[in-house]
Amino acid sequence: MLIFSCVLPWPMAGAAPWIQDEDIWYARVSVVSEEVEGLQGYRSDAYLEYGWSETWTVTLKGEAVSYSDASDFDSQGWRATARSLLYDGEAINVSAELGLLQGSAIGGRNGCERLGVEARTGVSWSGDWRKQSTFVFVEGVGRFHGSCQRQRIEAGYGVETFRSIWTVTQIWIERGAADAKSDKIQTELVWHADLADFSAGYRYEIGNAFQEEGIFVSVAKAF
Repeated sequence: MLIFSCVLPWPMAGAAPWIQDEDIWYARVSVVSEEVEGLQGYRSDAYLEYGWSETWTVTLKGEAVSYSDASDFDSQGWRATARSLLYDGEAINVSAELGLLQGSAIGGRNGCERLGVEARTGVSWSGDWRKQSTFVFVEGVGRFHGSCQRQRIEAGYGVETFRSIWTVTQIWIERGAADAKSDKIQTELVWHADLADFSAGYRYEIGNAFQEEGIFVSVAKAF
């Protein structure tokens, strides 16, 4: 299961397909309580990115999941990438990202354990729509770990429904080996406060290949 991997297109935007401002750090920690096929687990992740230049951002993420009644399914993982801005049209941006990852926790349910390569490209739009600050994005992702491979489409929509309060909806469609099929939807509220960004949400597997759901909270800050 992924934690909210695309944050918002304000100045402290964090994660693809947006580029972080030059010389700005962005950090996020998240905790999720999830249930997968009747097993109760807890997942946590820490994410960090840095605006290396006006067109390059580097990122690092670590993630771990544990199940109190099924420790054999506990897992960890990490990912390190570099993201490049390919097109800057102010409202519309296009980026590409490439990096390394290892550990099944990064890949969600039945993720690939061995060291692999992740490549992604995405397009985003942010601006005012119907007098409300809004963003949309879509990304294509490929993860290649030798014989274990995954392909994913990620898309999201967010709108500032009240002052500094955003509602965000995302969907993931993943394919690969037979046990990789997954379709998830996630909805959350994000409070963009002066101190930090605080969010809480709910995620649900809608593909019927297996049962999975979770609730999560996260805190993020740019500095």
